[in-house]
Amino acid sequence: MTPYENKMRVPPVVPDLEYKWTPGNDPADDDSLAEFFHSRPIRDLKEQMVEMGRRMWQRFYTDGNGGNLTVRVGDNLVLCTPTLISKGFMTPEDMCLVDLEGRQVAGFRKRTSEVMTHIAIMKAQPMAKACCHAHPPYATAFSVANHQPADNLIPEAVVFLGSIGWAAYRTPGSEANASEVGRVAQQHMSVIMQNHGVITWGSHIEDAYWKMENTEAYCQMIAIAKSLSPKLTEIAPDEMDKLMVIRRKLGMDTVARA
Repeated sequence: MTPYENKMRVPPVVPDLEYKWTPGNDPADDDSLAEFFHSRPIRDLKEQMVEMGRRMWQRFYTDGNGGNLTVRVGDNLVLCTPTLISKGFMTPEDMCLVDLEGRQVAGFRKRTSEVMTHIAIMKAQPMAKACCHAHPPYATAFSVANHQPADNLIPEAVVFLGSIGWAAYRTPGSEANASEVGRVAQQHMSVIMQNHGVITWGSHIEDAYWKMENTEAYCQMIAIAKSLSPKLTEIAPDEMDKLMVIRRKLGMDTVARA
């Protein structure tokens, strides 16, 4: 047996990047909370959030201090980006820690004002371990044009996004917006918020960011295709069923397609 054949006896794997915690083991006092907040695993997550923010800014998904990111790290703990900061120039030290009521428990910068919308998603959908909110131009244009994208035009969008949800306009940062988005996100991994932008969720922060890229690319494709022809070619229902089988194999079977 060659060295190559010997190595291939170990089955190839897909990396599991989801942060996992032990239920019932959240830090119980100030000292343990501080130790947790500055631990290596949490530092790694902070660095990942910084990287996702940089990608968002470089792709023009955010402007000024727009957009925000979160990662759930405990039964009652969520890492989040701070308010009033460019997502392209964050550092790990800028990150904040809040509980599931939105109360900040660690971090020297004030938490994002829209963290409650992220938390509402996490409460409504246990699979949501990280969220990404941004204002990508094409998808946000759909939100302003009051046009929900069809869900049967490109195989990759069907498999990785399913149906893109639509949340009615509510004031950003309000309880009403958190309730509306949380309701829609329970069945949709990507939600266009009317006259606002997009919020996506995933099993880890890069997964949530990928959904943002998927959503924006899909909306851009539709916009360009509409400029070429008013009628778009849809994927046949039986072929859609095959794509949903692939989606289920990826572990997204509990998220329905509308």
